Amino acid sequence: MHEKGGLYLDFDNDPEGIISRTVSIMVVSLDTTSDVLPDPLLKDLFDKTNPRDANLDQTLMCELFDALYTTYRFLKGLPEKELEEGEFNQIFLAWHILLWVETLRRARLVTVTPFPIFDFDNLPDLQMDLKLDKSVLLPLLN
Repeated sequence: MHEKGGLYLDFDNDPEGIISRTVSIMVVSLDTTSDVLPDPLLKDLFDKTNPRDANLDQTLMCELFDALYTTYRFLKGLPEKELEEGEFNQIFLAWHILLWVETLRRARLVTVTPFPIFDFDNLPDLQMDLKLDKSVLLPLLN
């Protein structure tokens, strides 16, 4: 699958490529907003019709998040930090919800302004700033 600039995304054939290409989007700018993420990335992350192994997808999402979070800390000049499981899950879930919100925004199911997708230190605040009504979002996740 090709996107502008030759971005190649294919979970089944190149999971490491997805991680490196997504990290490269972040390296260009930590202020990257959600609208810059390639459509195929979001489609692959949330395509429930694909018969891939769900455990493999979850593993890849965690590896992607870990790579992005580690790069984020490096680019911010922060020391390396191993997240404890609870903290990892909290930040990962907040980020995952925001990826889903961007998917819904593109489908015109929610109205939000594109937001900084790699600002890991402020994800919970960002959810509040976007005034995300989880009672509306949760049924859309199923």
